[in-house]
Amino acid sequence: MQRYTRRYTLYFRLVIFLFLSINFCLLLFFTTNQNRNSHFSFNKTTNIANRIVLFVRTSHNCQSRLNYLLQSWISRNVLKKSNLYLITDRISTTTNLTLLNSFHNIIQTHCPETHNRIDLCCKTAYEFQLFYSLNKIKSNLEWLCRFDDDQYVNLNNLYKYLSQINASKPYYIGRTSINGGLKVSNSNRTYSFATYGAGVCFSHALLKQLRPHVNIKILPRNCIKRGLSDDAYIGYLIEFVLNVSLTAINDRFHSHLEKLDKSFRNYSLDDLFHGITFGFSWDRYKLDWLPIIHHLINLINQNQYETANHLWLFLRNYEKEHPENLKDKYDESCISYQHLRNQSIELQMRKNKKIIQHSKKHIRRS
Repeated sequence: MQRYTRRYTLYFRLVIFLFLSINFCLLLFFTTNQNRNSHFSFNKTTNIANRIVLFVRTSHNCQSRLNYLLQSWISRNVLKKSNLYLITDRISTTTNLTLLNSFHNIIQTHCPETHNRIDLCCKTAYEFQLFYSLNKIKSNLEWLCRFDDDQYVNLNNLYKYLSQINASKPYYIGRTSINGGLKVSNSNRTYSFATYGAGVCFSHALLKQLRPHVNIKILPRNCIKRGLSDDAYIGYLIEFVLNVSLTAINDRFHSHLEKLDKSFRNYSLDDLFHGITFGFSWDRYKLDWLPIIHHLINLINQNQYETANHLWLFLRNYEKEHPENLKDKYDESCISYQHLRNQSIELQMRKNKKIIQHSKKHIRRS
């Protein structure tokens, strides 16, 4: 009986030992695996800048705008550590060379020097072709994100967002331009497109599918043929031809097309801090707001939230109390916009003159 009891006790201890050993091994395995996963995800987030190509589009008429970008989101560190390229029609002789020399990569497209459809579609084709050329040299590229020279981009938020998305699947990311979509001619279907005024990102998988349609010779011709702007035509290709839906993040990508009463100035500081892009409009506000936004975001990053919030509330309330400061404002950093403004002023003066003449005739008759 004692021998049986001892044997039973020995077996029992052996079973307990095996049970604890197995559990310890499983725990060690999951902990190690979890650490590996967290390490991988950390690296994925921090190295995302190496896997994204950033294109900033400007023109020879607007190159003085670049000064505002260099004072805000395009720092020296960004220029060194990111794949950032400046796309322009040509380098203007009046542009400050020190300003241009800050950019390591400048691409001259020699597209028509206007802000018309043919110019924009031509530059868009060059952007795609540049990505395909770069991809031959840098095979790790996963994203193409393009912006205009009147946009603020929070790169940290952009990197965090894109690091969570699988670029091996077709993604078309941006802000919906028109609610309800555009109707396709000779079809009952409609499609959405991301406005370039808020910035757009394309995944590597989608860029592969787009390649036959965005050749430098093909894209501008078909763009004009359909009577569409460059961003509307790209949306047509992606949603209608390739059948890939727009991933709209309207709460984080902001365009100059948003109404002034819904502009970034009326957002809370949290909205400002979590946004990815903010677009500006030449006929509403000046680009000296770009450095202000950047400094506010930096204050939050330095745990100075209360200071940033006080400053932000002061700026917003000041404008609400002085609405006259918002009237007749325009961005002076573009020569072409100055011409447009002068034309609009001249047109308005002609209309006013006709109204006065018509009133005088009416008085004489009466």
